[in-house]
Amino acid sequence: MARGIEIDWVVVRVHTIRRVIAIVVTAVLATVLLAFAYSRMHLPPQARARKAIEQAEQSQSVLRDRGVPAAWREEASLGTTELDDARSAYAGEQWDEAARLARQARQRFEAILGAEPGEVAGAGQIFSLKGRVSVQRAGKTAWEPARERMPLFNGDFVRTGSDGSAEILLADGTIYRIAPDSLLEIHQRSRTAAEGKVKMMVGRLKVFTTSNTSTVATDAVETSVERDSRVAVDVDGTDRRTVVATYAGQARVKGRGGASLVLHSQERVAAAPDGELGARGKIPSPPRPISPENNVSFDLGTDPVITLEWELPPGAVASHLQVGRSSRFTASGLDVDDPARTKSSARLKGVLRGTYYWRVAAIDEDGVSSEWSPVRRFRLTTSGHRFPLEDHTPPDLKVEPARQMGQLFIVEGTTEPGATVTINGEPVDVDATGHFRKAIEVLDDGWNELVVAAVDPAGNRTERRQRVFVEVF
Repeated sequence: MARGIEIDWVVVRVHTIRRVIAIVVTAVLATVLLAFAYSRMHLPPQARARKAIEQAEQSQSVLRDRGVPAAWREEASLGTTELDDARSAYAGEQWDEAARLARQARQRFEAILGAEPGEVAGAGQIFSLKGRVSVQRAGKTAWEPARERMPLFNGDFVRTGSDGSAEILLADGTIYRIAPDSLLEIHQRSRTAAEGKVKMMVGRLKVFTTSNTSTVATDAVETSVERDSRVAVDVDGTDRRTVVATYAGQARVKGRGGASLVLHSQERVAAAPDGELGARGKIPSPPRPISPENNVSFDLGTDPVITLEWELPPGAVASHLQVGRSSRFTASGLDVDDPARTKSSARLKGVLRGTYYWRVAAIDEDGVSSEWSPVRRFRLTTSGHRFPLEDHTPPDLKVEPARQMGQLFIVEGTTEPGATVTINGEPVDVDATGHFRKAIEVLDDGWNELVVAAVDPAGNRTERRQRVFVEVF
């Protein structure tokens, strides 16, 4: 009996040791796997750069095996140049720069791989989006969620929801800004000219051209937007009327019947669904905010009432005022949305602390609205004092690496709302959120410098500089 107990004891010990060994081995394997996964996810800069170059080389190899469509050869050449620059940066131990260039090259190669032979020469990509945006590929019936950097091809549709908006960037530098509740179709770029084209089905589209023209078609008219222009095309979802408004530059509008007219800066025209053009009309200039000065604080205890004042341009009879806690002026962030205010002032009673933004548009006697005024902000506090916000701090300025397309560079970034931005001395449009984007053409061969400067209302200045390389053939 004693022996049996001893045997049982020995058997139990052996199984216990085996279990301990198994646990230890499992733990070691798990630690090794975790360490391997961590090392793959948190590579040192040199390894991260090397991996990015290898991935770009793989994409380039696949592209070479398939063959580069004629329409994409220039884009492929730019990708090859970026990959060569990445290798040079790696050899110079500039790991971050090497990784960045390799990622850009890989994006170009993969965008080309997504285009079938003979696909659009003028396809672009979704450069930015907010809210619900979806894409329907040509010949398909299903809609898929859009994503940034998604390539777009001939016949694709882009749709925005009530809370959605998107920006499409073409290879020629043209930017299409799509408003909420809009639907448009990507059309093939002209084979004889570097010109982008889309068809607006319904909703609002704003076109920003640089060194190339662009065409926007609707069921009623076709609008050719000239270089360095800013034009909006609006198709009403109810009566199908098209309105074309030129805020800067020039555009030619042609109706289905053949009649056409040229719109200059601050002009508009409406077209009936059958393409009949109406009379050319003027667009009012944006109002000029007067008070309060930008970046002023008010105390809720002593100054609960804030008076906003602005100057309307000649011919304006009303104003559209928006005040909100979001610099994007989204519907959910609006505290005041008065679309037909007959006075050029407003008295607001502050209730909650925080920073508020306001902007105003002018409306003429025909109900035509201007662009929005520059955005101003104020702060409600409970400090017991009214004082300007810090006036000696330079504005925040974030600039993404410039995206090169031959001699054209797309420069994008953000600054504080209300600041002005220039790139190499050229003024840049800054939206209500402080976001800006501009295509800059660099003509000098070799290394060049892009100087991006932001100046806030108090005169404080911030600069960011980028070196870019141009090879002129």
